[in-house]
Amino acid sequence: MKMREILEEAPLGGYHYRLLAVAYLGWMFDAMNSGLISFVLKPLSAELGLTPGVVGLLLSSWLMGMLIGAFLMGTLADRIGRKPVIVASLLLYSIPAGLCGLADRWELIAALRFLAGIGASSYMAVTSTLVSECFPRRIRGRAVAFLESAWAFGWLLAAYLGLILAPTRGWRPVILAGFTPLIAAMLFQLLVPESPRFLEKAGRIDEAVSILIKGSLMSSERRGDVEAEEVEEVGFTVASLWAKPYRRRTLMLWIHWFCIVLAYWGIFLWAPYILVTERGLTLVKSLRYSLLITAMQIPGYWSGALLIERVGRKRLLTLYMALAGLGSLMFSMAHTPLEVLIWGSIISFFNLGAWGITYAYTPELYPTGMRATGAGWANSIGRIGGILGPYIAGVLIGWMGSTPLFILFALIHLVSASAVALLGIETRGVSLD
Repeated sequence: MKMREILEEAPLGGYHYRLLAVAYLGWMFDAMNSGLISFVLKPLSAELGLTPGVVGLLLSSWLMGMLIGAFLMGTLADRIGRKPVIVASLLLYSIPAGLCGLADRWELIAALRFLAGIGASSYMAVTSTLVSECFPRRIRGRAVAFLESAWAFGWLLAAYLGLILAPTRGWRPVILAGFTPLIAAMLFQLLVPESPRFLEKAGRIDEAVSILIKGSLMSSERRGDVEAEEVEEVGFTVASLWAKPYRRRTLMLWIHWFCIVLAYWGIFLWAPYILVTERGLTLVKSLRYSLLITAMQIPGYWSGALLIERVGRKRLLTLYMALAGLGSLMFSMAHTPLEVLIWGSIISFFNLGAWGITYAYTPELYPTGMRATGAGWANSIGRIGGILGPYIAGVLIGWMGSTPLFILFALIHLVSASAVALLGIETRGVSLD
């Protein structure tokens, strides 16, 4: 029996639940560290005397790190394994993020956030690859989409910390919470094994089989029945992503990732600031509205996870991006607090639901030997959009306000939906290899 057949047809068990639980915790903390600064922008800007343009640069520093982290560490994960890269990523996005709470210059905060961003994108790209490789085929997409829902809980945690600490204690105690993910690094090291698919490809078949036996995916009596996959040795490079079999899907992924990351970071990092300065809400009320809007991410993620194995990746992703674009257009015309809450929630529901589908879809488009590389590069191309998003938002808010900004976000969502519809392929139910 082939290794991939065992993994793709195995019943769900403790091996899968343990992997998903630890990965979920790390993903939640990743989101928390990404979002903490968004909920203290007002007091941080006031203390350090920052203009909207400088705040945009400060926010973009995290995305600059994410740009480097995803392709660099994704490529490394195809060389040395998924687990060591994931543990290193957890450490990297925790320690510098926490140290930001001790800094007294925006340049130092930007440098630390740059380092933390490297770990943040690396964790997501490689962890989604690991989960995709280890879960059965019938629920592979649902598992990765559900994993991505941890982002909503992490962002909610960041919003909650901002709400209870920032108004009375200032921004520093909120940012110091960035050290918390060190817990996830220890749990990952202790509880999660390496990907059996990677070990098989690396010629470490005995280690892979031991993981299957220990995880109760097969009995020890059948150890000798596992056949090593005969895979032609191919030297995968970044150029391989543009070889004829992968060219169309790589183009689709890079366009989509660029658009969804630009829209997400441009909208949600600035949302609390916009609610205060553009919609006339108090700091406390803006944080409450942000909390409610963020809460809509959870049903958005879960709806994507529920529907992905029924509707398919391509059609569902196209639909969710188009509806997020519609929400952005309507938000540009919203003026009353109720309108802001409704259309902000629509954006949150569909944009974040699309994120879950995206992380499930991306690693399914490449074979094991280049899966983390392909996912990492798509992630990194997206971070170019993420770098531009907060900066563009800062410039437009200072120049013209938020109305034209959200019209731009509507167009960006629709470009992504068109690319997926025209260039995407369906991977539902297809073997990873």
